[in-house]
Amino acid sequence: MLTKLVGVLIISSLLFFAFLLTERTRANAELNYVKLEVKGKLIQEDAEFAVQTSDTNFPNMKLLVKLERGEDKNRLLDRYLDDLKGKTVVANGFLDCRRVGKEQGVIYLYFSSESQISATKDN
Repeated sequence: MLTKLVGVLIISSLLFFAFLLTERTRANAELNYVKLEVKGKLIQEDAEFAVQTSDTNFPNMKLLVKLERGEDKNRLLDRYLDDLKGKTVVANGFLDCRRVGKEQGVIYLYFSSESQISATKDN
């Protein structure tokens, strides 16, 4: 009887420890992403699209927000972005904080659908 109780306690402790590890990992993963909205001119560099903008406090500092796409075979999205090229747009998505600072003046926005970008009314 005592052996069963000790066994149950050990298994319970291990399951609780596994639960804590899962929660801690999930919390750390959520901290790596920040919701981002950026307004600027949509440009194309080679095969990549980017929003070129500047900081309102430092207008001489140019910032390039590259649209990092999970799927590059989405031809509808390609045509949509081609139509917006050169226009002022508002794009939103998630910034991966782990990649900030790898290239000076460049950040990456995860981008997957047309709903994440639209032309502004001043075009």
